[in-house]
Amino acid sequence: MEFHSFQYLLFFLVVYTIYIVLPNKFRYIWLLAASYFFYYCANARYVPLLLGITLLAWLSGIGIEQAQRRNKTVMAKRLFVLTIILDLGILCYFKYTGFLLDNLKHFTTLFHTNTLSAIKDILPPLGISFIIFQSVSYTADVYKQTIPAERNAIKFAFYLAFFPKLVSGPIERAGTIIEQLRSPIRLHLADLKEGLSLILMGLFLKLVLSDNIAAVINPVFASWQDYSGLQIALALALFAFQIYGDFGGYSYIALGSARILGFQLSNNFESPFHAESVSEFWTRWHITLNNWLRDYLYIPLGGNRKGTLRKYVNTMIVFLLSGLWHGAEWTFVIWGGLNGLYIIAENVMKSTCKKAHRHGSSAEDRFSTHLRRRVITFLLFDFALLFFSMPNLSSALGMIRHSVTQPGIRELFNFGFLDLFPDIKTFAVITLALLILLWTDTIIYREKISYTTFFFRQSSAFRWLISIMAICMIIFFGAYGDTYEQTQFIYFQF
Repeated sequence: MEFHSFQYLLFFLVVYTIYIVLPNKFRYIWLLAASYFFYYCANARYVPLLLGITLLAWLSGIGIEQAQRRNKTVMAKRLFVLTIILDLGILCYFKYTGFLLDNLKHFTTLFHTNTLSAIKDILPPLGISFIIFQSVSYTADVYKQTIPAERNAIKFAFYLAFFPKLVSGPIERAGTIIEQLRSPIRLHLADLKEGLSLILMGLFLKLVLSDNIAAVINPVFASWQDYSGLQIALALALFAFQIYGDFGGYSYIALGSARILGFQLSNNFESPFHAESVSEFWTRWHITLNNWLRDYLYIPLGGNRKGTLRKYVNTMIVFLLSGLWHGAEWTFVIWGGLNGLYIIAENVMKSTCKKAHRHGSSAEDRFSTHLRRRVITFLLFDFALLFFSMPNLSSALGMIRHSVTQPGIRELFNFGFLDLFPDIKTFAVITLALLILLWTDTIIYREKISYTTFFFRQSSAFRWLISIMAICMIIFFGAYGDTYEQTQFIYFQF
């Protein structure tokens, strides 16, 4: 049940209609039932697994808290470790068994043996990475006594299964969601307006920007041998915006759906392409995942408290595992490793840059300086995306070799690289959508406000004009356009 499908619209209308007439004390129970129905429609055979993960974390949290109250710290620690092992074991089984066996198969062929000739693909449950990470964070927070264990099983199940965030996040903390259930759920007209504006923005990013870009660049990634290096570079640049539109669009729809129902979810993006360093970029892109990795992996590993070398090692571990989290393929590991190396290089150069800035600090505020940093950050991120976009390592390396040997420099002067676009309409739609996105992000970045704050600062007439224009673009150039092909959200595979 895709967020941008008619089925989801019908599902949400039914859920909301019943929700608003229910007594307050039954509302979250109704949403829990709706969430499990949502998951059943997407992943019917794995509903028992979701129940099992929920029951494991809930019972474990209570057990850990009781053991700590009785000063049985060893028992609490063992229960905590066991729960984490079981959670991560479930994640590893579904996401990495095939990857490990496939690599073991290649290893055995080096010795002219093939004992693993038949490897059955294991289809991971939808949203398993997000569900497990939230379960782990809850267990860790209870163990660290950051939050109390939740005694109400239905409220805890609601935390893990709330349908707007169930499949692709945001990765919420238990304290954030469960705390909102401690007070009566109030429905306000302002929440309805804000939720609808967020959903409209999400649909625009997904249907008009991301899916139209996908139609242009998918043929390039499928048959890169037929394109020049310049066209591949343009496709990669567009791919960065496709992912942003796709995952950002999903996040806006998730936030908007939750807001209409009276809940606040965490923002996942904050104008990432305005970042002036890779370090800053990762504080603005997929924020909830990076905060999770910082709090539950980087800091427990020692963070930056145990010397410079250990700091760099911890950084690489975090980014390599972040890459592996995204997918069981060496391309994702390299993608994560490259971003880790970028950040280490930035840290190494920081002291040198500080010395240089002391002698030329006036250059720091120049527009050209900020622009240069943003362009460099984007290019570094975009090069790493080459590995993210390819199905395997050989294809990624082949694309790099092909781009170097067939650069297509002549196309830069005769605009031949624009042949990537099938027609002028597609080029115009993507360009307009990109300009709207960059304009909105620039205002949000400069004024340090949220999208909804920016939107509702405008006059009523302006808001209606923008909304009608967005709806028209979605209808004519998105969902009902003559060349539109609906695509699944990219992060559903993670």
